[in-house]
Amino acid sequence: MCPTRAVNILSSKCGRKGARPGDIVDAPVDRAMIHDNNAALVIENFGRIAGASVWSPDKAVFFIDHHSPSTSVKAVKHHSLMRRFARENGIKSFFDCGWGISHVVMIEQGLAAPGEIVVGTDSHTTGEGALGAFATGIGATEMAAVLATGRVWLKVPETVKILLNGVLPPGVYARDVMTAVLGRLGPEGANYRSVEFQGSAADAMSQDDRIVCCVMSMEMGAKNAMFVSHADPDAEYERTEEFDASSMTPMAALPGLPTNVAPLSEIEGRGIKIDQAFIGSCAGGLMVDIETAAKVLKGGRVAEGVRLLVIPATRHIYEESLKRGYMEILHGAGAVIGSPACGGCGGHDAGILAEGEVCIANSPRNMGGRMGAGGVVYLANSATVAASALSGRITGEKGGDAL
Repeated sequence: MCPTRAVNILSSKCGRKGARPGDIVDAPVDRAMIHDNNAALVIENFGRIAGASVWSPDKAVFFIDHHSPSTSVKAVKHHSLMRRFARENGIKSFFDCGWGISHVVMIEQGLAAPGEIVVGTDSHTTGEGALGAFATGIGATEMAAVLATGRVWLKVPETVKILLNGVLPPGVYARDVMTAVLGRLGPEGANYRSVEFQGSAADAMSQDDRIVCCVMSMEMGAKNAMFVSHADPDAEYERTEEFDASSMTPMAALPGLPTNVAPLSEIEGRGIKIDQAFIGSCAGGLMVDIETAAKVLKGGRVAEGVRLLVIPATRHIYEESLKRGYMEILHGAGAVIGSPACGGCGGHDAGILAEGEVCIANSPRNMGGRMGAGGVVYLANSATVAASALSGRITGEKGGDAL
């Protein structure tokens, strides 16, 4: 039997020919990403390492994306600390307020490449696997050690193959595919596994679609995720989960967990009123999401009593949306458009819900308190979020005007 792509990458990078799942390897890091939600703790722990210096300033990347622009004294102190640390240590890749979300900017800027090992202080670093990197999240203390040594200990993971065949029907999106996958595998169905997406439907997915799938793989416990178009036919997988994309329908996740899923058709008839709709995050603020929302909202107006918050994932996506006229459509429909950042995804600074308020979002998570204590969050694709903003209730896409 032959190794899977993840095992191949780790074996090659570590000089461990014949490495097997379960082995512990001392892996060289190609890129280390630190964002403002954890940077202060990383820097604090780095300072405790006697005589430490940043192993390779060109390979460390800093982002201000979770609290951007800063809206609290605590956040601005962390930002100031990050800027000073970067200057003092020669770190040039510093993406300040307004650049956007780390995972998507990393891909836009070519800071995650096929076959590389990428670590980040965020669980959704799995998103960088969309380009074929072995990308995974690590803790702040571990990241401090990476900054000092350029290496990280990893257990070689078993691999789960997600086989996606067929052609997605109109009105069904990559987000629906992943919601279906999460529903079957559950919150621990890929725990510390490498996830490989294969099959004709996977091959047909755009880069944005692949980012969505790799980001959301974290919600079933994946160590990393990637798309593999030409896998070795003798590759050794722990198991294969096969899905028929042609039979899929729009899906949604009910409050509590992203894996608590149901077909949208079962939810629409419940008349669930919403207070807020959110389009944004590393899984929902991509170009495809802005375009889809503009298509649904064109010529319409957000329902009275509903707040529609739209936050592009990156500055580049914002600029391109402006050029294409999408922002004009969204603004005309009554959307509140925010600066590129994580925004309402974690309920840090924007889009926080009051107790009992209901939000439908295309962001990754909907655990209790995710957007504010007592808030209730449903997850769905971007078309459903936009359509729900128009109707004031959770409802699916009914078709939109051509853009």
